[in-house]
Amino acid sequence: MAIQRIRNHGKWVWQARVSYRGRRRAAFRENKDAARDAEADLRRELKAEGEQAEQAAARPATLRQLLEYYGLDMAARGKGEESVGRVDYTRRSIEALLPELLDKPVGAIADADLFAYRNLRAREGSAVYQVVAGKRVKVRVPTKPSTINRDLRTLRAALKKARPDYRFPGGAFFPEDETRVRWLRPEEELLVLEPMPSPFRETKLAALTLMRQGEIRRLRREDVHLGQGVILLPRAKAGARPVMLSQSARKLLQAQLEAHDGALVFPRPDGRAWSPEHVSRAFRRAARAAGLKDFRFHDLRHHGATMALNKGFTAPIVMALGGWKTERMMRRYAAVTDQTLRAAAEAVSGAELTLGGRVLGVSPKNLGRQGP
Repeated sequence: MAIQRIRNHGKWVWQARVSYRGRRRAAFRENKDAARDAEADLRRELKAEGEQAEQAAARPATLRQLLEYYGLDMAARGKGEESVGRVDYTRRSIEALLPELLDKPVGAIADADLFAYRNLRAREGSAVYQVVAGKRVKVRVPTKPSTINRDLRTLRAALKKARPDYRFPGGAFFPEDETRVRWLRPEEELLVLEPMPSPFRETKLAALTLMRQGEIRRLRREDVHLGQGVILLPRAKAGARPVMLSQSARKLLQAQLEAHDGALVFPRPDGRAWSPEHVSRAFRRAARAAGLKDFRFHDLRHHGATMALNKGFTAPIVMALGGWKTERMMRRYAAVTDQTLRAAAEAVSGAELTLGGRVLGVSPKNLGRQGP
């Protein structure tokens, strides 16, 4: 603290300077007495600010702050846009339904808070736009259990960062419908993908490579190595990973790269990336036109994984193709088709059945030759 007479912009004035716990402030007055009064006022202001800062530092972090930190942490660890965006989506969902939960200290969050959010999410549903009598109107539809569960998984992962000893209630998750068909028969694949205009038609790359929509939309020319038959994704959802290319995928990519000289492989006319909403909308229209009412773009990834699994490739191979870290996660995407199950049933009966050029099942006669 100091009061001194100084020259400021060519004029002699009295300066009051105050510092308090790293904070500094100054004021200029015409006489010494006024500078002393200003000094006392500045000291009180800085002390009050310091006390408020100490109280804020001692206050437990809120869920809002935790989700903000978690999103930044995911981005710093190289997670994809889809994963980071999911954190913000969950935060906005809580903001709309239960804003007081966001401002609650992380240490005070209990099971009841999570169930309250889950129940509100299920009861309120989601707002979507539909065409009714030729007009686009906003309506509310039930939120799918899988969507609510994704939000709950985001909360579970964030809370684990701040409270590793907290056991997230497993009963909060809804049972999901695992019966929905997420793969296409060959004739359905033609009906869905072929009528789509370019470059959306080429997004069948998702089924050929198991790439995600965001990875395809933002795929850059420099990441495609046709000579080596591989795409190197620097920022995939689960971290950097290579994507092996089949002959069909190579042919598709080569034609796309030769069609333009832009930096992105699938650019808009102005060279920028397509929005996820635009791609999903175009794909949804094509799927509905083919008679598939509940088949989304992301299901092409399920389709590719299912085809690989049913061609006889092992779980570790399919996991490597799709970039999954656990077999449990891979199994959520890959299903056993009725054709494979029928072949297994024939094998149980002792008959031989061919599938994909391979003989499946053995006869009792052959089984006896193999020993115990």
